[in-house]
Amino acid sequence: MIDRTHIEQILKLNGVAPTAADEEIRSVLISARWNKEDVETAITVLRENINTHKSRVDTLHDVFLTDKKLSPEAIHSLLGIDVQVDSNELETLRISRRNLYHWQVLSIFVIAILVAITLVLGMMYMTGFGFFHPSK
Repeated sequence: MIDRTHIEQILKLNGVAPTAADEEIRSVLISARWNKEDVETAITVLRENINTHKSRVDTLHDVFLTDKKLSPEAIHSLLGIDVQVDSNELETLRISRRNLYHWQVLSIFVIAILVAITLVLGMMYMTGFGFFHPSK
């Protein structure tokens, strides 16, 4: 367990107040060769209320792990790119790509069957077997 007084002493020795920004505290603790996990724990301990032992969050850690699509307005605000996309066009494009995939799979099977039949008939002709038997 990381002790709050220990963290405060390290910060005091480096001239940083315990109420300083998280980035300052993080840089001091990393320069003191603390692990990243311990630094995050120390920041959480510093942000914890002494009386109620409830922690508060001063920083925002946004992690985007989603498969949701961005709206054109969000793309414009993030990247400054004007995007004009109609949802009907997107749905038509998805359907056409899905159909193209099915046609590609079907054509691969048809070509494989044609190659196999050609090879079997070629071997039958070369060996004089079946339809190509000399007695016929």
